[in-house]
Amino acid sequence: MKYSIFAFLSLTIALLILVSCNGNASGPIGRSGNKEISRSLFARHYPDFTPKAFHDFFKDEVQSDSELFPLYQSTAYTPLWMQDTLNTKNLHELTIILKNADRHGLPSDLFPVYRISLMLDSIDIGLYPADSLHHKILSLERLASKVAIRYIEGMNYGFVKPKQLFGEDYDIDLAEPDSLFWSDVYARLKENPIQAILNSHPTDSVYTYLQNEYKSLADKGFDLKKVNMEGTTYKLGNKSKHISEIAARLIQTGEYIPDPAKEDSLHMELDEELLDAVNRFRSKISYPEEKEVGQITIDALNRPFDYYKDKISANMERHRWRKIKTRHNKHIEVNVAASMLAATEPDSVPMIMRVCVGSVKNKTPLLESNLSYLNLNPVWNVPKSITRKEVVLLQKKDTSYIRRKNMKIFKGAEEIDPASIDWVETKANTFPYIIRQDPGEGNSLGLIKFIFNNAHAVYLHDTPMKSAFNRKNRAVSHGCVRVQKPFDLAFFCTNPSSEIYKDQLLHSVKRYPISKEGRKLLKEDNLKKLPDTILIKSNNKISLAIDYYTAFMYPDDTTLYYADDIYDYDKIILDALRREL
Repeated sequence: MKYSIFAFLSLTIALLILVSCNGNASGPIGRSGNKEISRSLFARHYPDFTPKAFHDFFKDEVQSDSELFPLYQSTAYTPLWMQDTLNTKNLHELTIILKNADRHGLPSDLFPVYRISLMLDSIDIGLYPADSLHHKILSLERLASKVAIRYIEGMNYGFVKPKQLFGEDYDIDLAEPDSLFWSDVYARLKENPIQAILNSHPTDSVYTYLQNEYKSLADKGFDLKKVNMEGTTYKLGNKSKHISEIAARLIQTGEYIPDPAKEDSLHMELDEELLDAVNRFRSKISYPEEKEVGQITIDALNRPFDYYKDKISANMERHRWRKIKTRHNKHIEVNVAASMLAATEPDSVPMIMRVCVGSVKNKTPLLESNLSYLNLNPVWNVPKSITRKEVVLLQKKDTSYIRRKNMKIFKGAEEIDPASIDWVETKANTFPYIIRQDPGEGNSLGLIKFIFNNAHAVYLHDTPMKSAFNRKNRAVSHGCVRVQKPFDLAFFCTNPSSEIYKDQLLHSVKRYPISKEGRKLLKEDNLKKLPDTILIKSNNKISLAIDYYTAFMYPDDTTLYYADDIYDYDKIILDALRREL
């Protein structure tokens, strides 16, 4: 600002005025016995300013401010930012912090930096009449304190409330600031307001990595090179000028480091080396690897830096939300956006697998729970919505559908013969019966179901539709989570002490044993089956989180990955942050 140097110098001098011990502290500063004070820039603009009168005025005003009263009660009604001194050092440092709020992925104008700076400058150059000076200083003090409180609360608990944004689809309990938190904040602000703000910044490793990546993207001094191909798919050995554009794009972001000794100096051929680079890029954005390059990959390559910055912004806000639930040593984390699952326990290599999640119309709810039990050979009680919207319609087209899918129809406990129903006249939206699918390979829940307490009737389960795990878009279920490696996850959950236990579990779902001893026992008809319900023991607690991250890191990995915003949740968060202005 043009006058900021004057603001700093003059109001720093005013510090001496208000804390002087010359006996004139209660009188006008223009008649101070201290020549340095009486000749100060501030005294020349406001010679009749009386520190004691301002303090009395300030005390009366803040006592009626319900938001700031607890803070200033803790300071004995002493101004926080000027400390009865009009020293603006802390205010200038506050504006610097607010100007750098974009380092946390926040909108650059989320906080009223310009307004604070303008008020500082206006006071310093004597713009305000003397009779309004008390009110202007009070306004500045109030504004700075409210901004600091809002900033600290946002950094500790998030600036937006996910349950207000996502309703029942967000069922994760988050901490809210309580009286102990505010007491601590007020004490820290009283001691050193700038340090209190700086100490509020999240410090967990993922947040720090997101911050660093955001800064790296913001500092890029170049635009990503565009790939100008449309509607063409390239396979190994194909040559084209557009392939060189793919190479140039991947060179910029480091996925491709070409061999300078290669004959194809223009990189116009899709060879193994370049395809590997394309697949590294695909892996980074949570797309499956392929042996060709088509339009979907090109569209992803052509996304600008701002696309990734927005993702990081939304995910920094997610990391500011403070979860309450305890995470146990054994933990399962489902990332709905990436359609991936990670199962972790101390001193073990993380188990990573693909999952299928709810479609846009049937979103998988975000929640936390503990795993309760495994259900082998599950029966599928077809939800009424699926019965009416899908099963009945398929049965009307093909009256063998229910029988072929190993389903049965019930009215209460009585089984109804499908042939007894007039499917031509049956109306799907009023179908009165219950449909169940018997256990087996064709069961929609597969051979294992993982049950946990929740209010949405969702669970993790196996599936006979294995091909879906190879898709880029795996948001295809009715809300439950289908797991790619159900037996590996079952072994993780049951913590088997021997290979025989694994063989027993496999044998229980009509799968062949994996160990030599298990095969021997099976041949001798001595391999026991496990019960269909396997409880998770209290000494083997397993926490589960189903959450949504579009910029994330896998356990024990140092790479930042991205995922498509399949439910548009990033946009909702970013729009809400902008509405906070």
